[in-house]
Amino acid sequence: MKVLVTSRLYPSSAYPGRGTFVHNQARFLSPHCVLEVIAPIPWCPPIPGLGKWNSFGWTDHRETLDGIDVRYPRYLSLPRRLLFSRAWRFYLTALRRAMTAPPDLIHAHLAYPDGLAAAHLGRQLGCPVVISVHGHDVRELPDAKPRWRQLVAAALEASAAVIASSADVRTRLLDLGIPESKIHFVPQGVDCQLFRPNRSRTPGADGWQLLYVGRFDSRKGLEVLLEAIALLRQRRDDFRLKLIGGSPVSGGTDAFRAQAARLELIDCVEFADEQPWTAIPVQLAAADLLVLPSFYDSFGIVLIEAMACGLPVVATRCGGPEDIVTDEVGRLVEVGNAESLAAGIGAVLDRYECYDREKIRRCAEERYDYHRLAARIVEIYEKVSKR
Repeated sequence: MKVLVTSRLYPSSAYPGRGTFVHNQARFLSPHCVLEVIAPIPWCPPIPGLGKWNSFGWTDHRETLDGIDVRYPRYLSLPRRLLFSRAWRFYLTALRRAMTAPPDLIHAHLAYPDGLAAAHLGRQLGCPVVISVHGHDVRELPDAKPRWRQLVAAALEASAAVIASSADVRTRLLDLGIPESKIHFVPQGVDCQLFRPNRSRTPGADGWQLLYVGRFDSRKGLEVLLEAIALLRQRRDDFRLKLIGGSPVSGGTDAFRAQAARLELIDCVEFADEQPWTAIPVQLAAADLLVLPSFYDSFGIVLIEAMACGLPVVATRCGGPEDIVTDEVGRLVEVGNAESLAAGIGAVLDRYECYDREKIRRCAEERYDYHRLAARIVEIYEKVSKR
């Protein structure tokens, strides 16, 4: 079976951390089918002061990642979502120009504009379309404007199957009127060969090592996390927190550094720049606890990556983590509540010996290993192809 995978979220040499979950899924699907990967890049004419938009053009038009040939055609995308209702048309044009041969099936990640463009291409070619939704596309876009809601719904209705990564995403699909029979639950995955425990390391031997991995963004709950660390610091001093990530805006980290200084946390909080995805397993294996303080996360991939490394986790009840975090692997806490977050972190550290690191890893292997999940996705491909 020849499958065309498309998503504007896809890593490249210029943006190695962008959409790694799409690429990793493609890696594990490649033994089962012939893949063509097209990752259209948002592009607009150079405009002074728009560093983010202008920098998208740094990506090459074609690269090979882990043996997978990836094409990066450009499609018109203006800042502040100008012409956003027409974005799918520009995306479709880019897809058609980059495609080398008609596929048997199209798998698009994100409902809009990716999914709607794929749905139109599938109709033109007479092949089924599968759309994976990841949260933002069915949570924020439909509520932003009635027209965008119509476009998202049109994409999903035209698809042969929709893949939801969490119960929260599934609920939002049902709210959009998507039939339950069309929705398939397949969580995000983890490469359990890459993410492994460091069994030679004694947890807490040099003080507890807490870790956050993600964007430096208020929506990720970093301000609340720093407040929680300040509260926890009043009760104990046997831990350090390392924050790994980058900000979507220039100078976006400065406010968090200033907050840490104001809370007198400089001696126990370390800010580290964004790192390649391949460096994260080493960072997780050197930690004792992963913290995810988000205000909303449709899934929380870093949680299962931490679990594959045998780490307990503390996360907010923000959509996706509720499907992942059980009492055996960590604690769930209230969203936006520094006291609740501090208490959750402290509780895990106080009873750390109760968390079986091997059992935590087995949970990741049994529920989220990419090999298992790729087989489930192939079953969906085969099912819709027989209709």
